[in-house]
Amino acid sequence: MSKRFGPTVALDGVSLEVAAGEVHALIGENGAGKSTLMKVLSGAHRPDTGRITLDGQPFEPSDPLHARNCGVAMIYQELNLAPDLSVEENILLGREPGTLGWIRRAERRHLAKRALEEIGQSQMPLDAPIRSLTIAQQQLVEIARALVGEPRVLIMDEPTSSLTQVDTENLFGVIERMSRRGVSVIYISHFLEECQRVAGRYTVLRDGQSVGNGAMVEENLEQIIQLMVGRKIDEIYPRTSRTAGEPVLELSGVAGLAKPRCVNP
Repeated sequence: MSKRFGPTVALDGVSLEVAAGEVHALIGENGAGKSTLMKVLSGAHRPDTGRITLDGQPFEPSDPLHARNCGVAMIYQELNLAPDLSVEENILLGREPGTLGWIRRAERRHLAKRALEEIGQSQMPLDAPIRSLTIAQQQLVEIARALVGEPRVLIMDEPTSSLTQVDTENLFGVIERMSRRGVSVIYISHFLEECQRVAGRYTVLRDGQSVGNGAMVEENLEQIIQLMVGRKIDEIYPRTSRTAGEPVLELSGVAGLAKPRCVNP
């Protein structure tokens, strides 16, 4: 697969193969081509050269809606939900059951409830507005919405970047549940420990090229990082939990547009 944007080569002969029900980690530094490749797969970009097959058949999505209808959905890092609509309305947005413009509300509610049950979130209130949910809950609504279309491939772009450790573990459980249902998940993350935790196989991109792939259990992080950057790395700093310290700046009773001045240095 190749893709140019003017003189810039975003993808240069990239190859990627994902099996049914597999969780496949797509790894690479910023600018390696991960987002471009996923946008090609999800119909947001058209490749210049190369071909895509889905279940052995040619797959040429003209846009993201076409890709979703064919079974390939992508959940972006920036969630795409309507904040003032309810959980139920968001899950079926654009796929509302109905006839001649009339929505069958009972059927919509049933479908939304079933989608949440499939990811173990039956307790989520269907009538709650999206803006009242946590980021982790909103992400689960995105996943439920994708599942309504019965996807065969689900692409997740940096899904844990705004999640706590507890929410991350819950998300991993949802991914494992989808994998058991036969849904293939392409998991993009900078956190390699997470990739090892959730993915069975990996592909590494560097400078728009696929430079390595294999089974996660057969590689260590040092080898994967070396593939990412093209050189040996002497020290690795894993993701760690952080505790906020004492406040260093506080504002109280602020009003007006007056120029601030230091009154208590």
